[in-house]
Amino acid sequence: MSTLIIGNRFKKGLLLLLSIILVMVVVGVLLPSSYHVERSIIIHQSNKSIFPYLNKLQKWPSWTALNVNKDYSLEQTYFGPNQGIGSGMSYQGDKLGKGTITIIDNEMDDHVTFSLLINNRFDTKGNIQLEHVSDSTARATITLDGDVGFHLPNRYIILMIDNIAGSLFQESLNRLKTVAEMKKTQPIEGL
Repeated sequence: MSTLIIGNRFKKGLLLLLSIILVMVVVGVLLPSSYHVERSIIIHQSNKSIFPYLNKLQKWPSWTALNVNKDYSLEQTYFGPNQGIGSGMSYQGDKLGKGTITIIDNEMDDHVTFSLLINNRFDTKGNIQLEHVSDSTARATITLDGDVGFHLPNRYIILMIDNIAGSLFQESLNRLKTVAEMKKTQPIEGL
């Protein structure tokens, strides 16, 4: 008799587990596959003063969350041109994982568009736009867009991407504001 009770409990447990998996698959199929993250900040400097920090990846550690303060094991390797389209950076760290950033488009004192591959899993497109507010003020906006396709686990992960990436973007923008506003003279570097 106890074997029959154990067998029924096993069947009920198995049915419950299969039901949970089925519900997770159905919900995963209904979840969005694409995502958009956006954050902005006002910086009291001209577009011309801010742009070199965006267009040269070697300057990104001074303002982005991709720096050794966030991950002491972080290693960065730069490739391609010194700045502008085609310049890139590969990074790897215990906390930040690994990834590659490549500048794919830019316009002087206006925007830098980049591709970002995170942990060989998320292939995204980002943009940092500078909007002229006044001669000495700009609005910097970072956006990140991507699509994970039909990969169900990633569809669950992107439910948290606005909070995760958004907080890193806001921290980066705050640092960019600090770095750019400390600069007294306008840099002469361009594309």
